Amino acid sequence: MRRILEQSFYELLEVSPSATPEEIERAWERARVLYGTGSLAAYTLLTPELAAVLASRIDEAYEVLLDPMARAAYDARLPVEEARTARPAPEPAAAPPVPQAAPLTFAPPDPAPPSPAVEPPRPFVPPEGAAWTGELLRKAREARGLSVVQLSERTKLSRLHIEAVEAESFTQLPVAAYLRGIVMCIARELRLDGQKVSRSYLERAAGASKTGR
Repeated sequence: MRRILEQSFYELLEVSPSATPEEIERAWERARVLYGTGSLAAYTLLTPELAAVLASRIDEAYEVLLDPMARAAYDARLPVEEARTARPAPEPAAAPPVPQAAPLTFAPPDPAPPSPAVEPPRPFVPPEGAAWTGELLRKAREARGLSVVQLSERTKLSRLHIEAVEAESFTQLPVAAYLRGIVMCIARELRLDGQKVSRSYLERAAGASKTGR
């Protein structure tokens, strides 16, 4: 059985290396009847494992030998004696000539109008002596041309936390130790004094908690 499994595809199908596709197809059908799954030989002479391997190899031989390019590559790996009688690989069909298109001419594009100068964002200046409220932080963010999403991406803070800070939704914000870090992070991204802003905002948050807001 080992010798059969080591046979070439031509030997396995019992055809000549110069066999035509029609001869290979007939040989494959014959081999499937003799050794295919459910055949008498597979049932009485082979173990289930060997029968499955043999059936798979027969199908592989059929697929390779009916594909001209795969068959040529397989023939190139055969021993010299067998390769001498193998069918030559088919010549690839010549590609039709590609018609040469006339060269295209393009008129130079009109010069683009100069882009308007973009002014850098101006620093936000809060009212003198004003406490840092959520509304004031929102105005500072808008003055720098940042959306809540952009500020969230830059600071890596949750968008919900930023919105809660600006809306002064203190019940949705963490305890003072964490809230201080959030406000400082926002203030620094807005080019503000983080210590001053966080201290003022936390005083406001503390006053709101005393009144039950």
